[in-house]
This record gives sequence, structure tokens and C-alpha cells, in this order.
Amino acid sequence: MPLRRVLTTGDAAWLVAGNMIGAGIFFTPGDVARQLPGTLGPLAAWILGGALALAGAAIYGELGARLPHAGGDYQYLTRAFGPLWGFLMGWAAFVLSFSAAAAAMSRVAVGYLVVLVSGAEQHTLLLERTVGPALLIGLTLLNVAGAKVGGRTTTILTSIPLLALAGIAAYGLLLGEARFDWPSRVLAPPSGSWPLALGAAMVPVFFTYSGWNGAAYLAGELERPERTLPRALLLGTAGVTALYLGVNVLLLGLLGDGLAASTTPGADAVRRLLPGRGEGVLPLIVAVAIASSANVTLMAGARIYYAMAGERLAPRALARVNRRGVPATALWGAGIWSAALAALAPAGTLIRWATLAILLLSSLTVAALFVLRRRDPTFRSFRCPGYPVTPAVYLVASLGVAVSSALYDPWGALWGLLLVGAGFPVYALWRATER
Repeated sequence: MPLRRVLTTGDAAWLVAGNMIGAGIFFTPGDVARQLPGTLGPLAAWILGGALALAGAAIYGELGARLPHAGGDYQYLTRAFGPLWGFLMGWAAFVLSFSAAAAAMSRVAVGYLVVLVSGAEQHTLLLERTVGPALLIGLTLLNVAGAKVGGRTTTILTSIPLLALAGIAAYGLLLGEARFDWPSRVLAPPSGSWPLALGAAMVPVFFTYSGWNGAAYLAGELERPERTLPRALLLGTAGVTALYLGVNVLLLGLLGDGLAASTTPGADAVRRLLPGRGEGVLPLIVAVAIASSANVTLMAGARIYYAMAGERLAPRALARVNRRGVPATALWGAGIWSAALAALAPAGTLIRWATLAILLLSSLTVAALFVLRRRDPTFRSFRCPGYPVTPAVYLVASLGVAVSSALYDPWGALWGLLLVGAGFPVYALWRATER
């Protein structure tokens, strides 16, 4: 039974937004402001990050229009560079990147919820290891019920924090006593050179914007994907970019020079907007936003394993589609493995190991566009604007962030590379077994 094409442009755009919006935007603005003090410096970094995210969305828009099938990066790498590289992407997704990201998000979400329950903080580790996996299993149950159900779950989980944030900001600025107190200098020099400061600031910006490609993995379930997918990627990414810029303007206005000193700028801003009443609001908002991102991660990962199984690069059972038109076995495989990681490994370790692998494989995916363009230069359904400059600029920026990430955490990067590299002998063994 084939996958059902039931997702609209709006559904896919919400998947993009749900995948992008997580805990990062509530914390990373302080990191950026420490590197680039003043008002214009941080805003310029966030504008640049949004432009790069939109460039990535345009690149994936053409890749997805050319190959409108389930699996996203797996499809692009396999068609451009061969099955080995597609297998490595899928291997990394299951063993490390997608599964680890979902596991880490579930534990972080539970960590935020714990602070809302009196006396629960002393059991935080136990709750993360039990409630975190349970959250992932619950999301898997919803996704097995159908792509529409999974998409609506993302829409609801993403809408709740957006509406809550808009309400808090409106109340605090219009009815409360919150007032803007901008940084003392519009443009202040960084402690070091401008290029180094900008490079350091772009690492948290880049990761906060990550997730704009979420809908590409579900191209096999989109209505008219050649048109729907590019529109959804660009629409969702543009909406989140506008949101991030608005949040940073609000943080700069409320916290001023204090933004650079804050490690929890989101919480500090809420306290300004809702003095004495906002302590329990932000943790709930962040937890729901993270759950939405975890849901999209589970959905996307399952489509990779489904696509691999269809081409005999993974157990064939993963290619089974249930009567709801979704790859149920792949969804359960992704959900159970992610739940196991959530029960066993700390969130910080999972994220550190997965970071470099994600960056390198996504960079290779961008390079696939050059190969596919050369093979079929007449393709017209959707073409990446500004080619070849757009993918070239994005590729350089992505690799630059990858190098910065590896230098910042060399041991985490090494473990991630070793786990991804293990895919080479696994691929050789799998192919020998299949023959």
C-alpha cells in the first residue's frame, strides 16, 4: 500500500515551523548579544541567519521538487552520489542524529515541566528517563494514526506557544508596566575582531534556525509536492524568521544591555512582562514547543527508514504502510529507539554527538543540487533562486559552522564522526547479506 498524499501546503508549512521552534530562541539571544553587543549587531546576525535558512529552504525546494518522494536527504544523496551516501545519511539519522535529537528534546521538555510541580525537582533525572520516553511513545501513537493526525498534532503544539507568547507580550506592553530600555549603544565593537565575533555568534543562530527542511522528508505524503513543498518550506521558514526577529527586538527592548549578561533571556523577559505571575508560564511554553519539534523529528526520521527499506537498504518490514497510509513499522522503530536513547543517555551528550554529523551530511545534501542540475539542466517545476550563488554561499556557511562546532567540542565531534563512520562497514556487510 503506498503512502497517502493528504498533506496540504499549510500542513507542511506548520511542520516546518514546528520543527524549527524549540528551546533555542529562549536562550541563544543572550549568547549572540555577548559576541555582538549593542542593538544592530545581534539583529544583523539574526537577519543573516534567517537569510541562510531561506536559502536552505530554496535549495531543498528544488531538490524536493525534482525528487518528490519520502526520505528527503536520503533521496537526494542516493540519486546524486550513490546508495552508499544515502545509506550513511539514513544510518546516521537512526543511530544518532534524528533519534538522538528526538530523545534529547523529550528529556529537555520534561526538565522544563518538572519545575512546575512542587517537590519534583529532586527526581528530575528519574522523570526525564521515564516520562521522556513515554512522551515519545505517545507521539508515535498519534503519528501511526495518520499523516493528517501527526500534522494536526504539530499545528496544535506549535500554535499554543505562539499564541501564549503573543498574549504575554501584548498584555505586558499594553496593559502592564513593562517599558523598553534599549542597549546604551546602537553599534558597539566586540571584544575581538568583527569576523571572529560574527562567526562565534552565528553558531547559536544557525542551530536556532535549524529544522527548516522538516517537510522535505514527508514529500511522499504531500498533495502536488512539486509545487506544495517549495512553497511550504519557504513559507514556514519566512514565518519563523519574522518571529525570531520580533522576539529579539522584544528582548533587546526589554533587557537592554542586560541581554548580553543573561543566560535565560526568555525567562527574564517574561518576568518583566508579567511581574510576579510569569514564573510558571515560560517553562510550559518551552516544553510544548519542544514537544512539537520532537514530533516532526519522529515523523521525518520514519520516512527516511521507509525509503531505505523500499530500496533494500534497511529491513523490509520498515517499508510496510498501514491502512491509514503511513509507514507504521518505521514509525514504531524510530519511536522505540528514540525512547531507549532518552532512557539511557543525557540530553547534552546526545546533542553534542549529533551536531557535527548533522552539519556535514546537510552540507553534502546541498552539494547534491549541483550534481542534479548538471544531469538535468532543463528541469522547470521549481528552481532555486540565485543558483549557483545561493547553494554555494549556504555550503560555505554550513561548513564554517561545522568547523566552529568541531573546534568548540572536539571530543563530541570525534564520537559523532566515529558513529557515522561505522556506517561504512555496516553498509558493506548489509550489501553482502542482500546479495
